[in-house]
Amino acid sequence: MLLLASLFLILLFYQKEISTVLPTFNATNEPAIISKGHYGQTLMLEVTFSHEGFETWLKNLKAPYPILLLDKAWIERSSSMIEIIKDKRIPTALLGHNSTDYTNSKVLEEEITIYKKYFDKEPLWFMTRDYIFPDDLQQMIFNQRINMLIPTALWHQELPLEEGMIISVPLHAHSTIDFEQLTLFMQQNPIVSIEENLFGYQIKTKKFPQ
Repeated sequence: MLLLASLFLILLFYQKEISTVLPTFNATNEPAIISKGHYGQTLMLEVTFSHEGFETWLKNLKAPYPILLLDKAWIERSSSMIEIIKDKRIPTALLGHNSTDYTNSKVLEEEITIYKKYFDKEPLWFMTRDYIFPDDLQQMIFNQRINMLIPTALWHQELPLEEGMIISVPLHAHSTIDFEQLTLFMQQNPIVSIEENLFGYQIKTKKFPQ
């Protein structure tokens, strides 16, 4: 009887632990900005504006996928593309404002809330639009168990590649983008996830029965 009771208590504790595991992780033990990995190249798109052809490009996109950094306003007005991203399981992250806009935690918390509303999880990665992270903002993001990211370089067709590069493609209102050339670049230069670039292996989410 004692053994059965002990097993019952262990199962209850184990189920509680599973239910409280956060779908986030800190890639570093203290606030740090990641700008380069070690294995292959990672491609990310900074999305604040839906350029002509972007939705079609998303529909035709094939794995391995880039990581899409999405800002709060774009997420709220782009429900059809959010569904494409979720259906294809394209990795996403949160793209913020310029660093000067974070005078307190409220702006960041609102952005995280919107991201979670549409993707049912907290973001693993965050980047400011100006690639700057003051000390206060670094600590604020680290406390949220979110990792900070900036690119090694911005993409262009003649970009010389190095191992571990994190390459960014800005999709803002005043930027220009040739999606055919971007697809060709991805076909000629296989990309890896940010986790695989950093750690050398893929991070997969385990699902437990309810």
